[in-house]
Amino acid sequence: MKRRFRATAAVLVLALSLSLTGCGSNGSTAGSNPGGGNSTSAETKTIKFAHWFAEDHPQHLSMLKFKELLEERSNGTLKVEIYPNSQLGSEDVYDQSVSQGTVEMGCAGTNIQMYLPRIAVSEAPFLFNGWEDAEEILTGEIGEALTDGLIEGGNMRCLAITVNGFRQTSSNKPMYSMDDMKGQKLRTPNIPHFIQMMDCLGVTSVPMAMSEIFNALETKVADGQENPYPTIYTSSFYEVQKYVLESNHMFSPNFWVINENFYQSLSDEQREALESSIAEAAEYNWDISIEADNNAKANIEAAGNTTIIVPDEAFKQQMREAMSPVYDYFYEKSPDIEDWVKMVREYQAAH
Repeated sequence: MKRRFRATAAVLVLALSLSLTGCGSNGSTAGSNPGGGNSTSAETKTIKFAHWFAEDHPQHLSMLKFKELLEERSNGTLKVEIYPNSQLGSEDVYDQSVSQGTVEMGCAGTNIQMYLPRIAVSEAPFLFNGWEDAEEILTGEIGEALTDGLIEGGNMRCLAITVNGFRQTSSNKPMYSMDDMKGQKLRTPNIPHFIQMMDCLGVTSVPMAMSEIFNALETKVADGQENPYPTIYTSSFYEVQKYVLESNHMFSPNFWVINENFYQSLSDEQREALESSIAEAAEYNWDISIEADNNAKANIEAAGNTTIIVPDEAFKQQMREAMSPVYDYFYEKSPDIEDWVKMVREYQAAH
């Protein structure tokens, strides 16, 4: 997809008095080298990059591209070790490790709201109007405004916003109406706004880490879960689920973050190689994610174990209305959250 949006949001961002120093910027340039990086020589460094996805997921494939690009562009002075499948711990664990500097990079979800509460609203229900809408907003200046303050709050820098995707709901029980949803036990991340959304649907949340989901579904500890199609497929959840409701109830971004102290320790040349490699790999991630979403859905259907339910407009509207109080929950957390949603809505109205 083409990235048409770059400057439209600038006025809106200034109205929020945000400095727009989030993804890839903190008011300093590689050339200013405030952290003592050396512009003429560089020692070889290793980047541990942690994430929770399976190795055939678009996120992991994009990280492999990043590794290839960076090791080449840094002339071998930056090595990348990728740790998929929560090998370095669940997301909350490795997010803290990135903040503390014991892990250099991580693929974070909105769990990093612990360092910057505004991050959470990117997963507000039915916020985005489709893939192109999400990409243009999150990879432009509105996305930069979203992550502004992460360095100060979490000692980590957002280098790119990438894709988890539009989330669907799977279960071993039918989901043809709002009444079918009520009382079901669905796994959610242990993140407050997910639990709020499930409460609005009359669903019982069963918070747990990604690594625990398959066993919980197989043993009926949970009736179901919610994740994008590629995660449902690559993590084999469809093998133990009879139904998938194509709810598209939220879009989940991922944030490729780096420990700020480590970032500042790099030479100018290493930073340039890092940022150009991240930009290309992140764009690749967006480019392959729609195809991966469609392929995962087709593969789930072809397996023959799972019925995919596409809700009619009435059902969709009922879900939107039921989840609308989640916005009040967000707005009560911080006034700048409502301002950020206003930026999104004004951009959407103009496009």
